[in-house]
Amino acid sequence: EIATISKMAPNLDLLPGLTEDALDTLRTQGHVVVDGFLKAEHAERLLEEARAFGHSGRMPKHKFQFGNAQVEKPNIYEADMHNEALQEELPAFADLLFDDSIAKVIAASYPDLKLDFGPTSKTIKLQRNAGSGGCFPCHYDNAGVPSKRAVTCVVYLNPEWQQGDGGEVVLTPFLEPEVIIPPLMNRAVFFLSDRILHRVLPAVKERFCFSIWFDSTDINRQEDCNLTAKHLSTEPEAIDFLKTSPVQRAISRSVYAEEYEVSLRECMAHSPAAEAMLQAHMQQVVGQRKNPQLGAILGASEITEAPRAASDQLEHRQAAA
Repeated sequence: EIATISKMAPNLDLLPGLTEDALDTLRTQGHVVVDGFLKAEHAERLLEEARAFGHSGRMPKHKFQFGNAQVEKPNIYEADMHNEALQEELPAFADLLFDDSIAKVIAASYPDLKLDFGPTSKTIKLQRNAGSGGCFPCHYDNAGVPSKRAVTCVVYLNPEWQQGDGGEVVLTPFLEPEVIIPPLMNRAVFFLSDRILHRVLPAVKERFCFSIWFDSTDINRQEDCNLTAKHLSTEPEAIDFLKTSPVQRAISRSVYAEEYEVSLRECMAHSPAAEAMLQAHMQQVVGQRKNPQLGAILGASEITEAPRAASDQLEHRQAAA
């Protein structure tokens, strides 16, 4: 079930829609969905601009670093608004880069995040998923140092989306049920960048969205990145701590090994890098499970039951597809 927050519409061009209820949900659950995020005319203007550029043949392919190589993600195209040439091509999206409205609303109610301000403290990317199976594997938007990302906001621009078109985002709060969110027009999804594992399901139809990542001045501290002996316990307080701490990232790949593998195969099936990425994934999982201390906690029922529930949902989706 999706926690969706509606809101009254203030007289602003940009509508963050982040009421106290929404921010409370972000704080307590680590994620929230806001429908009707922008004024309709603003969303339409962004969609028009996205489609025009997306179909121009000039939108860069999405690339990421794997080892020493730059790897293309099949069927995914992205425009980074820090590219000044692209700012001229996409002025409505460039305006968002220089607007701190959303960050200030979040910071006012969630000061512990210590969000930074200004165009260098955020990243905005317009994304076109061409369909044909385009998707993203399981990942955290902030996987560790040197990233400064604290909050992710994804806004969808798909007025004709229907069930079966694919491209849903799947949030997997640690050891909690996954949340599957359709990419509906003018819907925003907010989540904590260093605590919410997520993936994008294969899209069979074209899909547009844009993402905003808000940086923090105090993130990826040593205690957030280093797994220590005190974390390797199945006591209720230790499990609860992992659910809400960024340190979960250290064992996430082993806890959700099947989900990582399936999503990697779906995303990179036709890429020359696929086999090497799968091998690297399995090596890390096997290494952690063989470690006496890590293996004990990874095999505990408190840990294994949560991924099993997620896997059951994954199998149900595959059977229904």
